[in-house]
Amino acid sequence: MTDQRSIKAIFFDLGNVIVRVDPVMLEGGYAAYGRIREGQIIDYFMDSDNMNRYMEGKLTSSQFYSRTRRLFKLDIRFHEFYRIWNSIFAPYPEVEEIIRTIRRDYPEIKMILVSNTNESHYEFLRDTYNILDVLDGCVVSHEGGKQKPHPAIFNEALALAGSIPRNTFYTDDRPELISAARVMGIRAFQFVGHEQLRDQLAQFGIRV
Repeated sequence: MTDQRSIKAIFFDLGNVIVRVDPVMLEGGYAAYGRIREGQIIDYFMDSDNMNRYMEGKLTSSQFYSRTRRLFKLDIRFHEFYRIWNSIFAPYPEVEEIIRTIRRDYPEIKMILVSNTNESHYEFLRDTYNILDVLDGCVVSHEGGKQKPHPAIFNEALALAGSIPRNTFYTDDRPELISAARVMGIRAFQFVGHEQLRDQLAQFGIRV
């Protein structure tokens, strides 16, 4: 077992780690405002030029709305568009409990959000889920202009935490991002559920 004191920082991904995400909600929501083929919106959400530009802060929320509305011929107003856009999230109480336990029992460990996200999602989540206020800081793609797995976003998080890779634990649901972090020397583990996260943290003496 690695001594707990070797871990100075914990990096958390956001979607499907701190909060649950169900992008299928977008299809049902936007279908009432235009003709959308099955899977079309989800593919757009997961990987498209507009989405990547929005995630990197190269499109404003207004620009992303206008481009998406034109692309899918949606007859929808701005606020309704983003109400549906933000409807994909649900709380993950067990992970919230883990974060609060770390804050209480290991106050010396810095907890940092490291997320590929966009302006609307991030603002909605900050306003809706106060668990983000428990963290010591946030590094998000739309503010820094880079998405994971680019090393710059991890380096920014390391600097914010005052940590180095070998003293940093990182959890994310995407295996390719875990691999990229491991190349940098970060102690990265794929998130597959809250019980497994507890077991992964316990390897470093962090018992939650």
